[in-house]
Amino acid sequence: MQRYPLAPGAASALYLAVFSPALATPVTSADLSGKKICWDNGSASNYGHGGKYSNNVSGHGTWSLTSSGVRVHTDRYDYVASIQKMPDGTFHAVVLGAGMKSSGKYCN
Repeated sequence: MQRYPLAPGAASALYLAVFSPALATPVTSADLSGKKICWDNGSASNYGHGGKYSNNVSGHGTWSLTSSGVRVHTDRYDYVASIQKMPDGTFHAVVLGAGMKSSGKYCN
């Protein structure tokens, strides 16, 4: 039986597929404060300094970090999202209790 080593690119892709989720970290205030994240569902979240929040879908309100995740309270919604920062700098969010999932990255 002959064995074929994985090409370096394939080995890297396999490593990332298996280990990247384990390297994700919960977001910090520094990751969000003063930043805008564009999500793959078409929404864009502005996490302002001092807890101000705005989103083109959910409206204006506040955000804060809690032990459960990022709490967002707007004129339309009140929810907690588990947001992870991935090793490549992108974000993955799950709205707890709603089953909504989205990926995003910093944008202008």
